[in-house]
Amino acid sequence: MPTRSPLFLSLVLVALAGGHATAASGASFEGLLPPTGLEFNVVGRADAPVTIIEFSDLQCPHCARNALNTFPQIKRNYIDTGKVRYVARDLPLDMHPSAMPAAVATRCAGEQGKFWQYRHAVFDRQEDLDTAPYEALAAELGLDVPRFAACQKDGAQADAVRADVQLAGSNGITSTPTFVVGRIVNGKFEGEAFAGAKAYADFAARIDAVLAAGK
Repeated sequence: MPTRSPLFLSLVLVALAGGHATAASGASFEGLLPPTGLEFNVVGRADAPVTIIEFSDLQCPHCARNALNTFPQIKRNYIDTGKVRYVARDLPLDMHPSAMPAAVATRCAGEQGKFWQYRHAVFDRQEDLDTAPYEALAAELGLDVPRFAACQKDGAQADAVRADVQLAGSNGITSTPTFVVGRIVNGKFEGEAFAGAKAYADFAARIDAVLAAGK
């Protein structure tokens, strides 16, 4: 039987418990940070003292609740004030057939500078995803629809989504939404992984703890 890391086992327990437990703090995570900090799925200052990595399935209702209700508060109080850099990564689950095409469409919107706006719209219209409303949403946001449609077909963003799935697996992340809140310590990204949609107050407490630890 293969040996599993403590982080993997912790996150399995999270999934079995309904996504409300947390992994051990101070774990190191490989490859989660964007290479330049300038990608369209990143918001916030590249030198922010705290980084949050989110793995979401765009058809997951708990992910939608976080994106529509909690994320705007995090953005206003921590991202826009330079304290947090926030990275959105994809983890479409097999149980959600619309999650993969929704992730590709959102990344294609990102190629035209509307990643976060499109992502919000997808979560807001989550119940309609089985009708594949992607080009209609692109038109509503003023995107170049032919360019958007070509992006959906060319495979590059689908490959990027699959790379995120592999990245999640290599770090023991298996459920959505999963968040890693941490900071750079001696050149490595260290933090705490936890699964499930949380209240804003829970995020604020975790962020403030990382800020305090970095002083």
